[in-house]
Amino acid sequence: MELLLNSFITHQILEPVFPSGFRNNSLKIKHIGIFERGKEFGSKLKNNMLIFFPEDISFREVEGLHLEERDCSAVFYKNSMALREMEEVHFPVLQIREKKLLSEAVEECYELFSRDRESLAQISLETMEILSSELVKNHEEEKSIIKIASKLLHCPVTFSTPDFQRSPSQLKEYLVVVPLCGETGFDWDQALENFSLDKASFHPALAKAPGGERLAGYRYYPKCLDDRGLQILIFPVSDESYLYGYLYMTQDMKEQKLSMEQVVKLRQILALLKFEIIKSHEIARTVHRYYDFLLDELIESDRTDFRKLMEKYGLIQKPIYDQYFVLIVGRSPQEISDSPFHDLMTSQFFNTMYDKLVKSIGTINFFVFERKDYIVTLIPKELAGRDNGALYAAVSTYREFLAEQYQGIGISDVVDTEKIRQGYLQALKALAVSRHSRDKSPCYYGELGVLRFFFDNSNKLDFAPLMQVYEEYIKPIAEYDSQHGGELLSTLTAYITYRCSPSASCQALFIHKNTLYSRLDKISQLLGKSLSDSEIIFNISFGLKIQTLLETGIIQKTFDM
Repeated sequence: MELLLNSFITHQILEPVFPSGFRNNSLKIKHIGIFERGKEFGSKLKNNMLIFFPEDISFREVEGLHLEERDCSAVFYKNSMALREMEEVHFPVLQIREKKLLSEAVEECYELFSRDRESLAQISLETMEILSSELVKNHEEEKSIIKIASKLLHCPVTFSTPDFQRSPSQLKEYLVVVPLCGETGFDWDQALENFSLDKASFHPALAKAPGGERLAGYRYYPKCLDDRGLQILIFPVSDESYLYGYLYMTQDMKEQKLSMEQVVKLRQILALLKFEIIKSHEIARTVHRYYDFLLDELIESDRTDFRKLMEKYGLIQKPIYDQYFVLIVGRSPQEISDSPFHDLMTSQFFNTMYDKLVKSIGTINFFVFERKDYIVTLIPKELAGRDNGALYAAVSTYREFLAEQYQGIGISDVVDTEKIRQGYLQALKALAVSRHSRDKSPCYYGELGVLRFFFDNSNKLDFAPLMQVYEEYIKPIAEYDSQHGGELLSTLTAYITYRCSPSASCQALFIHKNTLYSRLDKISQLLGKSLSDSEIIFNISFGLKIQTLLETGIIQKTFDM
């Protein structure tokens, strides 16, 4: 295969980044590749290759490949980090056109390469269209790449993680897809339960792609399939540094070679499967989708410094700021599912959510920790802005994306890196209040006031004493106003607000002092308490705070007393 670089531009698949400096448009392109991080990627480079880079690639990484020495060209997303860092380059630089997905661009590039092979090109494009469409739909529960693959290849197909060969007795736990059984299918549990690489014969060229690339794999002849005349072909999904899993498919024993049509489809299924796994792995590593052990260590001690923790694990790939807001989003616990492609669906769910957060917040310099029933997000104070716009953006994105799973959100005060645990505990308290509000509105810890002292050891709000204060000091007045159209509650609120100053209260209410004294006497009678008692005034002040929380729906009146 061979094509002029300018062809990708004239067909409006790609566009040059530096039009004025773009000279080598007659460069020949013979290969297309997608960059994968790893020490061995340089060995994969071929002369005259068009290389697609991920959005978070740095220009330093690109420079290290010495593309100009191989007559290679680089393709980036428009908002790629590398493009922002790039100054002078000695190789052609292009970018994916606006609103075009990487998969679409790669698909269209292959279409140009394959136009002289119309039959295979058509097969390739149809396969990519089906698979790409599946990705866009975020792996809906009733669909999966593996199910689509089984239809494309006209045989049962399944995928397992590398753990499978180490724990064959736990087949269902490690299979991403429940083995398929069609009308002429068979029991995949039985077929694979004794599988090991030792029992399968390795073939360096199990299949040969149209471009000459050889697909290595294993042939396996399980006893349960002998009478059916079937064998299982196993294709490792891997790169030089990591094995991601195995793709299994059946074949007639009489057929020792796959058809060219099957190879085209298989090659794209393998590539897309690998890309999805690598993408999930890379995003987990580069955007800090941290796991339980790190969050546990971060909050286990007041002396744990976030910055030092990042240094300890070598995870600083983003700037660490001095102060952060801690946001904790509650969500309904995700059920363990046997639905197809569940593991990658979970990763894809997170990836999509993260992409939306980046777009809404306008930066990648925040951190996300994910657990089963909540998500912890650290947003730098410096990036939140004076009006806390980044916080509002994050809240809006979480509410919209999680939809029915959303169970409130708590936001801490600004805390230093060595006090992230303190912010975490603050956000948990605020989340407890948010969960019980009328519409699960976001709750800021700083707005809790004395309410922050009414939490038990598990950070659950103890509503009973709150409601007792309300029932004793505020409810009688509120009920009197409701029945008699009075203004006692507003009068009491002003009186407390202005520190029991009669003149200031009268001025705020536009009433005479005699009217004020008359209302205060009535309040004293309803409560059976003297307003000259400082402890009574404190309890009334506290009760008014609870009244505000009830009116705004932050807490509700129906609690077990």
